Amino acid sequence: MASSGGRTRPLSAARPLSGSKERPTDIRNRREKVLLKYQEFSEAVSSRRLKLEQAKQLHQFYSDADNLESWINDKIRIASDESYKDRRNLQVKIQKHQSFEAEIAAHTNSMMEVKNKGRKMAQDHFAAEAIKKRLEQIESAWDKLHTASVDKRQKLQYAQKGEQFIREADEVLTWMNDRMAIASSSEPGKDLEHVELLQTKFDEFSKDVQANEPRITSVNQFAQKLIHEYHPESELITSKRKLVNETWGMLKQLSQQRRQVLEGAHEIQKFNRAVEETATWMNEKSNAVLSDDYGRDLASVQ
Repeated sequence: MASSGGRTRPLSAARPLSGSKERPTDIRNRREKVLLKYQEFSEAVSSRRLKLEQAKQLHQFYSDADNLESWINDKIRIASDESYKDRRNLQVKIQKHQSFEAEIAAHTNSMMEVKNKGRKMAQDHFAAEAIKKRLEQIESAWDKLHTASVDKRQKLQYAQKGEQFIREADEVLTWMNDRMAIASSSEPGKDLEHVELLQTKFDEFSKDVQANEPRITSVNQFAQKLIHEYHPESELITSKRKLVNETWGMLKQLSQQRRQVLEGAHEIQKFNRAVEETATWMNEKSNAVLSDDYGRDLASVQ
C-alpha cells in the first residue's frame, strides 16, 4: 500500500516518482515482498493467538485437574481409615459409607469432563505430552479411590458379619451356661413325690434344650460361611465355634447324667416306698397274729 496526502492507494496503482528508474516489474516484486511479509505477520499473529488460547485452555485444564485431584485425595484419606475395627455403631458406619459412595458416583461426570477435555486437547496441543501425563495421574488417583472405597465397604460388611456371629455365639453360650447349673444339679429328691416332681421339671428342661438345638446348628453354619468367605477374623470365629460346640456337648452330657441320676433316685424311692408299705402291712398283720383274742363263740372266731 502507498500513502499520499492522507489517502491510501493500492500498490498496483502506484506510479514511479519523478526521475525514478523503477520499472513495473520492480514494483510488482516489491508488492509481492510486502504481501509475503504481511502474510507471515498474519500467520505469526494467528499462531500467537492459537498458543495464547491453548495456554488459557491448559491453565484451565490444570486448575480443573488440581481441584479434582485434591477432592479425590481427600476422599482417599476417608476411604482408607480403619473405623471398621471399632465394632460400635457398625450399621451407622455402613450407611455413612453408602452416602460416601453415592458422592463418588455423583462426581463421575466431573471426572469424565476433565478426562474428555484433556484427551481432546492432547490431540493437537503444544503441551500434549504434559496433558497426557496429568490425565494419567488423575485416572490413577480415581482408580485408587474406587479401590479404597470398595475395600472399605467389604471390610465394614465383614466387620458387621463378624459382630453378628460373635453376638449370636455369645447369646447361645450365655443360654447354655444358664442351663448348665440345672443339668449339673446333684439333688436326688427327698422322697418319691419329690423325685417325680424333679423329673417333671427336668422333662420340661430337656424339651427346652432340644428346642434350642437349631441355634447351635445356625451358629456352626454361620461360622462355616464366614470361614469359606475368608473372613479376616476366621481364627476368632473358629475359636468361638469350637467353644460353642464344646459347651453344647458338655450340656448334653450333663443332661444325660442328670436324667440317669433322677431315674436311679426314682427307682430307689419306689423301692423305699414299697419297703415302707410292706413293713406297714406286715406290722398290721403281726398284731392280728400275736393277739390273745381267740373269740367267745363260733361267730367271733370266724
